[in-house]
Amino acid sequence: MNCTGGILYHDLGLQFLSPTVNLYIKAGDFIKFCENLKYYLSIDKMTPCKESGIVEDRKYPVAYLGDILLYLVHYHTVEEAQQKWNSRKKRINWEKIVIFNNDREGMTVALKDRFEALPYKKIMFTCQPDDSHPSCYYLHGYEKQECVGIITDGKGWFGKRPIDQFDWVKFLNEV
Repeated sequence: MNCTGGILYHDLGLQFLSPTVNLYIKAGDFIKFCENLKYYLSIDKMTPCKESGIVEDRKYPVAYLGDILLYLVHYHTVEEAQQKWNSRKKRINWEKIVIFNNDREGMTVALKDRFEALPYKKIMFTCQPDDSHPSCYYLHGYEKQECVGIITDGKGWFGKRPIDQFDWVKFLNEV
């Protein structure tokens, strides 16, 4: 859904095995993407988004993959993103799919319910405890906000990033 996966790949010194590295997808589209991985990953061509209400003043390209929007924040062009997307999707290990998500970008209770139904190992980082969704993991420090912040940012006063409250290495090793 955002840059978390790419940061974790980088921290572990691993080759990027996911096409979603270096971009983000808003909550509703991300859940739809995860519910239909094979379909969306069969699409080879991104279509540049030219809708002014979406593109606005962004300094990065936005593209459609079928009917979902990809915000290509770490790419200069749609073509560059498409080339990386197509090469990385070939590396997916379908036996070890892991989905990282968070409560940003329009997350709702209904979307959390759909996230819970996904047949993959998954985690969603949230700004509040959520006992009704077992995949949700509460990150302290965002209680007064509507969603978590950039959970991979900075090391803070104690040398840790917000995501480091979660044992993500153990989580990944259990896949």
